[in-house]
Amino acid sequence: MSFSNKYFSHPGKALIAHLLNVGENSFNIFSEKNLNIDNISSKKILSEVSYLIGVCHDFGKLTSFFQNYINETDGTVKRKLKSKRETNHGLISAVFVYYIVRDYLDKKNLKNTKFYEYLPVIAFLTVRRHHGDLNNAIDDAIIEKEDVHNLVRQIDAINLEDAQKIYNELFLPLNYTFDLNTLKTIVSALKEKTFPGKRKLRNIDEEKTLLFYFITLLLYSVLLYSDKSDAANLSKLQKIKLPEDLVDNFKQIKFKQNDKCINKIRDDIYKEVINNVQQINLEKEKILSLNVPTGSGKTLTSLSFALKLRERINKEKKYSPKIIYSLPFLSIIDQNYDIANKMLFNPTTDILLKHHHLSDIFYNTKENQFKNINNDIGKDLLQIEGWNSEIIFTTFIQFFYSIITNRNRAVRKFHNIVNSIVIFDEVQAIPHKYWLLLKETVSFFAKYFNTYFIFMTATQPLIVEEIKSLVENKEKYFDDLNRFDFFTNLEEIKINNFIEQLIKDLSDNSEKDFLIVLNTIKTSINVYEKLKEKFGNSSKLFYLSTNIVPKKRLQLIKNIRKRSKKRKIIVSTQVVEAGIDLDVDFVYRDFAPLDSLNQVAGRCNRNFEENEKGKVKIFNIYNIENERKYFPKMIYDKFLISKTEDVFKDVILPIEEKDFLKLTAEYYKKVNEGMADDESRNILQSVYSLKFSELSKFRLIENDYPKIDIFIGLNKKAKNVWQKYKSIKGNESLTGLEKRNEFLKIKRKFNDYIISVPEKYAPPGFEKGRINFISKDEIPSYYDLETGFKRDIAGKGMLAF
Repeated sequence: MSFSNKYFSHPGKALIAHLLNVGENSFNIFSEKNLNIDNISSKKILSEVSYLIGVCHDFGKLTSFFQNYINETDGTVKRKLKSKRETNHGLISAVFVYYIVRDYLDKKNLKNTKFYEYLPVIAFLTVRRHHGDLNNAIDDAIIEKEDVHNLVRQIDAINLEDAQKIYNELFLPLNYTFDLNTLKTIVSALKEKTFPGKRKLRNIDEEKTLLFYFITLLLYSVLLYSDKSDAANLSKLQKIKLPEDLVDNFKQIKFKQNDKCINKIRDDIYKEVINNVQQINLEKEKILSLNVPTGSGKTLTSLSFALKLRERINKEKKYSPKIIYSLPFLSIIDQNYDIANKMLFNPTTDILLKHHHLSDIFYNTKENQFKNINNDIGKDLLQIEGWNSEIIFTTFIQFFYSIITNRNRAVRKFHNIVNSIVIFDEVQAIPHKYWLLLKETVSFFAKYFNTYFIFMTATQPLIVEEIKSLVENKEKYFDDLNRFDFFTNLEEIKINNFIEQLIKDLSDNSEKDFLIVLNTIKTSINVYEKLKEKFGNSSKLFYLSTNIVPKKRLQLIKNIRKRSKKRKIIVSTQVVEAGIDLDVDFVYRDFAPLDSLNQVAGRCNRNFEENEKGKVKIFNIYNIENERKYFPKMIYDKFLISKTEDVFKDVILPIEEKDFLKLTAEYYKKVNEGMADDESRNILQSVYSLKFSELSKFRLIENDYPKIDIFIGLNKKAKNVWQKYKSIKGNESLTGLEKRNEFLKIKRKFNDYIISVPEKYAPPGFEKGRINFISKDEIPSYYDLETGFKRDIAGKGMLAF
C-alpha cells in the first residue's frame, strides 16, 4: 500500500505502521491479562475494543493540517502550525473511535447491553486525552459548536478514499468494516444534537461500581504504553524467569547458623509462611496478612513467599506476576532494595527496579547493560515509569497515585499493576481516612484483576475483613519475642524537665545505647545540643532528621549501624520509625499514635539479647514560649492521639512487648469505631462518576505548610553537580525537553543535596517555587554540619534561576 506511506504519524514513521503496531500491542497486552470479568464482559471483546482504540487513536493525523505540520522542516513555521486548532488530532480521533466501537458492538448485538453500553464513551475518553491528563468525563463529552465546526473542517481535509483503504486494512484482523463516508453525516449531525456520549454518562454514578473507572484506566494505560513505546521504537521486553528459591539460597550464603533465639524465631516464621504457598486458594485467598513482630525478618520472608507464589501462579494460571514491593518512606526503600539487590547479585533494571522521585533514571537489560550513559534518557524513563521490570520497589505515593489519578504519566504503569503481587510493607502508615478507599480498591483488584496483596506489619490495622493470615499462631511469636518493657506517662512534662530526666538516665546507664525520638525538628536539635554538651566526650552522638541533606542522612544511618567502643546516643525525629534497622538498649519517645510508638519500640533490643530486656519510655512533652505547644498534636492526627491515650488509660505498667498484639487490636477497634471516612467516600463518588479531574486533589500525605527547597553546596561533589545544573538551565541551544532530559541524568545526585524547610524559616531572598542555593562559603551562616539547616538565621543567600 505505497499510497499509505505518504501519511506520517511521527517524523519518518508511516502512520499506518504506527496505528497497526499500537493496535496489535494493545490487543496482545489485554489478551495476556488474566481477568475475572466473565460475568460482566468477554475479555475477547475488551481485547478487540483495545485494538480498535489503538488503530483509531491517531485517525486525526490523516488531515492535511497535521500532515503539513509533521512534514514541515522550518522550526518557526512548525511551531505555528502545531498551535493551530485544526492540527490537533485528539478530539476528531476520539469522535471517530466512539462511533467505531459503537458500530462494532452493534454488529455483535452488544451495544445496548449492560456494561457494553458504556464502552464507546470510555473509548472516546481514552483517545481524547491520550496526549494529556484525563478530565471529568461529563465535561470531556461536551462538544461545543466551535468544536463541531473544526471537526467539519478536519473531515473535509481528509482524503476519505485513502482513509477507507487504510482502515479496511487495519480492521481486517477483526473481520470488520466501516464506511468512512458516514463520518461527514455523523459530524454534521453534531451541529443539531448533543453528542450521545454525554447522555450516556449522566447517570453512570448510579451504578455505584469501580468497574467503569478501572476499565477506563486499564484501556487508557494500555493505549498510552503501546503508543509511546512504538513512537520511541522500544523493543518488547521478554518475561524473565526468576528462580523461586532465590531467598532460600541467599539465606544459606548470608546468614550463618547460630543459637540466638531471635534467629530461631525468624526461621520458624519463614518456614511457616513459605509452607502456606501451596495451601492458599488461588481463586479465593488473594488478600493476605503477614502480621509478626518487628525485626522478625519480614522483608526476606515476604519476598520468598512472593517468588514462590509467582511460580505457582505461573504453573497453574499460566501468567507470571510482577512483584511490587511498596513502602511508606524512602529510607526503608533504599534499605530493603539493597537486600534484594544483593540477593539477585546486582541484576539489570529489567529484573529489579527502584522507583521513586529521587531514584536513578537509567534502565538497562542484559543486552544493553554496558550502554553509554548518553543513550536516550526518554526511552529509559518510559521503561522505568511503565514499571517494565520483574520486581519493583516503590513508595505508597507512587503506587496509589497510579490507581487514584487522572495523570497520563502516572496511569501508564496501571496495566502492570493488574495481575501483580503487591506487598504493602508498614501498611498502617496509610492515613486512616483512606482505609475505606484502600479496602474498596484492594478488594476490586483482587476480585476482578487477579492481583494478590500481602499486608505486612507488626500492627495490623482493621482495613480488610476477609484477609488470610500467613501465620497460624501469631500470638506465639509475639510471646516468644518479649524483648522490652514499655512505660508510658500520660501526664504532660515540660521540655526542660524531660531533658533533665534524660540526662540523669543517660548518666545512670552509661554503657547503654539510647535512641531519643522527638516530634519536631526544633525540639530534637535542642535536645541534641544539650546532650552533646554533657556527653560529647564520653559517648558517640548522632543526629537524624530531614533537616539534614539526604546524602548525609544515609551515611549517618550506615555509621550508626557500625560497631563502636563508645556507647551511642541517637537523637532523631520520627524519620527512624519505620523499618530502619537500628538496635539500641533504651528508647525514649515523645508521645505519638500507637502504631508509631510500636514502630520505634521495634528498635529496642531488636536482636533480642535475652539476658536483659530493653526499656521504652514514652513522654507527653510540651513547651512554653509565647504559648503552650503540645508537640504530639502539632504533628499527628488529634483523633489518633486521643485513641492512643484511651488505650493507655487503664493499662498496668510496664507493658511487655508480648502484650502489644492485644493492645494494638484494641487500638484499631477504637479507631474503626470512631473514624470518619468522608474523604474516602468523596473520592469513591468521584470514581463512580468518572470525575477524573477531581482525583488530582487526592493527597496521600498532606503538606500542611508551605516549604522552600534549598540546595546545600556541602562539598566538591555538590559544587560540581550544582555547576552542571546551572549549565543545563543556562544553555540556550537546548530545547525545554532537551534540558529536562539532561537534568534527569543528574537528578539523583542533585537531590542528594536538597532539603525542604518551612517557608517561615527562610532567610530574606529565599523563595518558594525555585531551587535556592547555599554555597560552601555560606554554610557556616546557614547550615550546621551536624544538625542541618539553621532555622533562626538572617541575611540573604544566593538564588538559582
